[in-house]
Formats: sequence, C-alpha cells, structure tokens
Amino acid sequence: MNNPTILVIGGTGMLGAPVAQQLKADGFTVRLLARNPEKARKMLGEGYEIISGEVADAKALRAALTGVDGVHISLKGGPTAADYERMDHLATRNIAQAARETGVGRVTLLSAYAVSAEKADTPESRSKFRGETALKASGVPFTIFRATWFMESLPLFVQGKSLSLIGDQIHSLHWVAASDYARMVSNSYQTDETLNKELYIFGPEAYTMGDAMKIYAEHAGVKVTLLSTQMLAVLGALTFNTEWKGMATLMKHYEKWGEDGSPDEANRLLGTPKITLKEWCQKKRR
Repeated sequence: MNNPTILVIGGTGMLGAPVAQQLKADGFTVRLLARNPEKARKMLGEGYEIISGEVADAKALRAALTGVDGVHISLKGGPTAADYERMDHLATRNIAQAARETGVGRVTLLSAYAVSAEKADTPESRSKFRGETALKASGVPFTIFRATWFMESLPLFVQGKSLSLIGDQIHSLHWVAASDYARMVSNSYQTDETLNKELYIFGPEAYTMGDAMKIYAEHAGVKVTLLSTQMLAVLGALTFNTEWKGMATLMKHYEKWGEDGSPDEANRLLGTPKITLKEWCQKKRR
C-alpha cells in the first residue's frame, strides 16, 4: 500500500472519529474537513491533514477532495426535515459530484439498515435514500455501509438517572461497536471487492432495544423508563422541542422496520465484528 490519502467528512463525529483513527493506524494518510481545525486537533491529536471548511462551502470541499484517493462520508442530519435533507441528501450529492469532478477513486458512505424506497417513510429515511441514489448516480465507485444500531448510541438516551426506551421496539438488532465498524471501513479501502456494493454491518449478538438498554443500564447505574412515541411527540409539540418531535418520528420508524439484510458478504470481505454489548459496556466503565 502506497500510503493512500482518505478524506473523512464528519471525522470529529461519534462515528466518524473512530474511522479516522483506524485509517491512520492502518497506515493511510487521513485528511479531515473541519469547521474548527483546532477542535479537530484537540480531539484526534496530531498526524492528520486538516482543511478548514464545511460541506456547504464548495471551494473548501473541492480543496479537501483534491489529491485524495477516497472519501468517507459520516454525516448526521436532523432533527428537522430540512436538516435531514441538507445533510443526508444534498451534502452527500454534492460530495459525490465533486469527487467525480476531482477524480476521487471511491466514496464510502455510512447509511442505515432501514433505508430503501419501501422504507422511505420519514424525513431521515427519505433523505438517506435520496443521498444513496445520488451517490450511485454520480458514477464514482462506492461502498454503502448499511449499519444497524451502534452501541455508542445508548448513552444518548440517558436523561439524568433514566434511560428512555421510546416506543414499542420489538425487533432484535445486532448491536455493533463503532471500533468494529471503523475497522471494517478501513479494510474496505484495502480491497476492490467492496466497490459498488451495499454492505450490511451487524454486530455479533442480537437484542431488542429494551434488552440492550437493560444491559447498558446495569453497567451505567441508571434505570430504564418507558415512553411512547405518541407521548414524546405531544411533549415535543407542547414545548416546541424539535429534537423531541424528530426523535418521536425516528423511533416510530424503527417500531415498524427491523433488520432484513444479511451481513455475510460484509463479514467475508471485511472481517466479522467481535465486540459484544457486555464487553463494550465493561470497557466503557474503565
């Protein structure tokens, strides 16, 4: 490997940072597009190329893409429909188009398992589906990671001493650790077998969201409380809280859709995720 350069967009985020770190550990030159370069350096340390700017800045985006071999997109939209459209669709489209124009060899994209034409029934899922469609139409070789729920998302449901289980979440999910996912992303840049594929990223064990929260709650010293999506939507409307309203819509979506893809191809090409939820919880306590 001749030290290829990979641009990570969203490289200071919860799921983008582990990818940037893994790529660097595996010998890639890692470039970041960051609104706050100093914050990025403080978070990730030295040894990264950092371009100041954001995806909405066409000039900064082209500068960041110039001379790179690949670009990994790890963006998070929401909570409003306009924010999802801006980040999950339009930003992905613009990055893919600029990548084609600057001769980038491949684009990898973090998406979600419940994204398809059939499942485009919320602002998030519609925007993600449009973003995927735009990436495929760009002509740039791509890999789309259809990831299940990340273990790192569990602390986001904590309010004080309570862990909120929102809605009737009946589906079993193969929770995956961000570090396992990051290793798989890095491995994808070391083979051409992953090009123009949609790969399902599932962890080693399946739990319903409620059961996963019970395991995390035991380790975190909190209790699980139940909240219906309808009640959260009402509370969001009464308090003008767009995050609560958006979360209610999101969790209603996941009440309906469970995992229906197979991780076999991803595991064969990229290595099987190993970290269990209990192992992740124990490591987090240290």
